[in-house]
Amino acid sequence: MDWSKTKTIFIIVFSILNVFLLSLYLNRYNASQQIDKPNDTPIEEKLILDNIKVLATNDEIKEASYVSGTVHNFNQEEIEELSNQTIEIAAKDKIISTFDEPIKITDENTLEKIVHEQVINGAAYSLWKIDEENNTAILFQQVNKRLVYYNSNAKLLVRWNEENELIGYEQTILDDLENFNMSQKLLPHMQVINKLYDNSLLKPDSMIKEIKLGYSTLAQLTETQVFAPTWHILVELLDGTIEEYFVNAVEGRVVDIQTEKEQTAVE
Repeated sequence: MDWSKTKTIFIIVFSILNVFLLSLYLNRYNASQQIDKPNDTPIEEKLILDNIKVLATNDEIKEASYVSGTVHNFNQEEIEELSNQTIEIAAKDKIISTFDEPIKITDENTLEKIVHEQVINGAAYSLWKIDEENNTAILFQQVNKRLVYYNSNAKLLVRWNEENELIGYEQTILDDLENFNMSQKLLPHMQVINKLYDNSLLKPDSMIKEIKLGYSTLAQLTETQVFAPTWHILVELLDGTIEEYFVNAVEGRVVDIQTEKEQTAVE
């Protein structure tokens, strides 16, 4: 047997086989690449399929800056300027006030008006929620006319009695709240809704009632704190229950501030 000739034949056969296999692989690869990949279903269609309604929202804010501030430490001088109040300094950054004579809340003498007149830098706060059952209300500090959500150093808790008279409050506040960088582009409302949908947070037959811009805590560096623009979304379920969500308006990350919420509720 001519082994040299046989060897040559084997080499040719294996070469042809390799070419065939390579050709088969390339054909299958190209075919797989040509298969149309399904496009993501638009969020509008997802909402229709799950019967989720979106109420018309105000003109969207397209840009906003991050904000920074420092924790305010109360001093004796500013406390002594408060009249009709007995003040307890719970911590250097928190005071608890009791009115010597309760102040009647009326249509003319509203809760907000009393806060503006009786609380240190009271105009810096805006009403967040009222708890009629416990006769309390929570006000959050605001910057750029937007609320700072659930930050323990930027809130006011007020209390009233059964005669609808304001009897006292607990206060913390931040100083020097200001923009500290250039404006950032914000996620549009529909992208925010899509983010909630993809995280399975939106239930069928619900209604998105409000999308509003505020700030959530991004970092706490001892006395200095940094806040990120954050969308606050209110969702009403079929049974009337209201759920709320927070989404970082720059990064698109769902913000979990449950710890702060529970802390606020306890206080």
